[in-house]
Amino acid sequence: MLLLGIVLIALIGGSMAVDLTGQSAADQFVLSRWSFEGLRVYLWLEGGVFAALVAALGAHIVSTGFAFTRGDQPNLFGIPLTAQRRAPRQTGYVFVVLGTALVTLSLTTLVLLNSCRYMRLI
Repeated sequence: MLLLGIVLIALIGGSMAVDLTGQSAADQFVLSRWSFEGLRVYLWLEGGVFAALVAALGAHIVSTGFAFTRGDQPNLFGIPLTAQRRAPRQTGYVFVVLGTALVTLSLTTLVLLNSCRYMRLI
């Protein structure tokens, strides 16, 4: 299920990169059917979905890291992880740091989207 999330993140992220140019087919469709405000709503919706997917992926990786650190049987993308005995349990904190970075990336995406001149909410 989370592999589907990773694919969706790649697709939506690529779509956002093209959409923010204002020259994509989706932009032209939204502008022809609705107004410039409709385009803003569309891009904010797309950015919100992208940020939610990245934050959910990051939260899953953080929980996997904490489970690994506690010595539980963690699942990473539905695959049970088994640590070798020589690997210290503190290795799970690497997952925690990487997952936290993904959550931070999703928040940064929303802040950067708000910093665009025509997307500004605040």
